[in-house]
Amino acid sequence: MRYGIHLLPDAFLLVALLRMTFVGLAAQRRAMFFFLAAWLAYSVAQLFLAQVFPTSSHEYALAFFYSTIAIWATSLPALYFASLHLGSLHRAIALALLAISLAGVRLVMLTAGFTPVAKILAVNCWVAAATGAIFLFASAGAQNPDLILWRGAGAFFAFYGFGYLLIGCLRLNGWAYAAFVLSGAFAWAALAWFIGPTPDHLFNLEKLGIILPLRTVAAFIERRRDD
Repeated sequence: MRYGIHLLPDAFLLVALLRMTFVGLAAQRRAMFFFLAAWLAYSVAQLFLAQVFPTSSHEYALAFFYSTIAIWATSLPALYFASLHLGSLHRAIALALLAISLAGVRLVMLTAGFTPVAKILAVNCWVAAATGAIFLFASAGAQNPDLILWRGAGAFFAFYGFGYLLIGCLRLNGWAYAAFVLSGAFAWAALAWFIGPTPDHLFNLEKLGIILPLRTVAAFIERRRDD
């Protein structure tokens, strides 16, 4: 059940990536597609990282640290392209938010009571919040397909960053975390739905590109049954 809740946003992100591939956005917006695909791999990997190393171990902290650096490095091309579309007011707000994020990161690093993993997670949340804000501000004056991509990704990363920080600061219980995960899943579901040209093929197996593998598996099973 716990892993099912964690995997729900990843499932909708996978659908969004498949939709991007089908309509050609994977080739048109390579930086954004690569970042979102990397985030999907990162999210799934984090679920099973604790199965390899104890969460209190030095090895886990190092793996978490390096994977976090790697995922945000993949966001830089997409963030650079989005930043080029920021208006003057939004650029000023984004810079102010970045300054607040840097101050938050500094406070986290100087807090002796935080474990290394807690510090990395808090820094990760501040970076996600700033990333989401940049994408959302860039979408204000954008047109499709950037409008849809930046709003969907921006909403998710804003939910992810600020949601984790809010839950941690207020020490909220399980219902808050479930609502937080559902909000992230809704952001990716909305992105998948509005990726053009029309949303009526969202769950069409043939247009998701998986009908041929299913037919191949069915044919293989049928041949084995005949033998």
